[in-house]
Amino acid sequence: MRNVRSTGSSLKYIEYFDEKNIIEVTNRMGLEDPEMVHVVHLSPRTVHNNTIVALELRSDTHSRKPGILVIGTLNGMAWGAPNSIIELAEKLLYDANYQTPFFNDYDWYLIPLVNPDALNFTKSLQSFSTINHMVWARNMTARNNTKPSEWYKNVDSDTLEKCFGTNINRNFAYHWQDDVHKTPENCSQYYPGPKPFSAPESQALQRYIHKLGDAINFAIHVEGSFVPKKEYILYPWQYTLRQPSNGRTLQAIGEYAARQARLPDGRLYEVHQNSNDGRVAGSLTDYISGVLGTELVFLVKPYHPKYPNISDTSILETYVKKTITALLSLVRGWRSSTKQNTLSFFGKDVEF
Repeated sequence: MRNVRSTGSSLKYIEYFDEKNIIEVTNRMGLEDPEMVHVVHLSPRTVHNNTIVALELRSDTHSRKPGILVIGTLNGMAWGAPNSIIELAEKLLYDANYQTPFFNDYDWYLIPLVNPDALNFTKSLQSFSTINHMVWARNMTARNNTKPSEWYKNVDSDTLEKCFGTNINRNFAYHWQDDVHKTPENCSQYYPGPKPFSAPESQALQRYIHKLGDAINFAIHVEGSFVPKKEYILYPWQYTLRQPSNGRTLQAIGEYAARQARLPDGRLYEVHQNSNDGRVAGSLTDYISGVLGTELVFLVKPYHPKYPNISDTSILETYVKKTITALLSLVRGWRSSTKQNTLSFFGKDVEF
């Protein structure tokens, strides 16, 4: 039986999650509330034998409600994204302030950590000095007590090998490689793999989301922007400058969310089509939209420092709170676009 309460604004978890933490917490949720929580271990496992976990939350198992899919950390440098999604799950399940409309009106499918190998890898390097990522990849000697300036790939072989890893967010089979005339070299952080779905992480996601199929009505990919004061709510397409047929709706929902999720310094999230910042083929959001057929798909990127100081809990707290606010504001934007969160009083629509 759930102990519904107000969890307050503070975080329940003040340490960065890894695969082990996620398995422990999701298993606990499943044991405490088996009627509302279903834990799924995706297949295949990663190269380092880590598990990708999905957490399915349903307030009513006897009826199917609109489904919301939230996926985090394809990029192993977004250390705080798993925390954001687990904290969201805690609020949906146990915080009375989130029951209506968020938990009671939707089925939630949450994947906190897609790239556990890279998350562990980048965290293990945190204390080292930083050098250019291409120098780090190509020069084995330069790796001694150093870390790459950025790491956007998985870890698909021994880290002592030269030029390892595939960028998972370029490994999906939707217009794969349509953005380039020549495949980026495998030392590049944008290397898309030798073929679509060559990475076990993208394979696991493909199998899971196709199993869900049309149960998904709204999808959000959570990552981090690594540039201060550059924070985004983005939507397909990413492989082309051509606008999606529902581009106006996506823009309107994104702008609504940006207003609702105004950043602490008063700024708004930048809202636009993903390809406005550069064409990228083989991305997760394009695949969900173009292949799965989900019409409402977004990428949320609050600011996240590279290799953050893990002892400074304010960094994690700021990122998590911004992420959850943006996610729920997008859901409110969706509700607003369909008049789901309005009541009519004497001929006037009032949002709740």
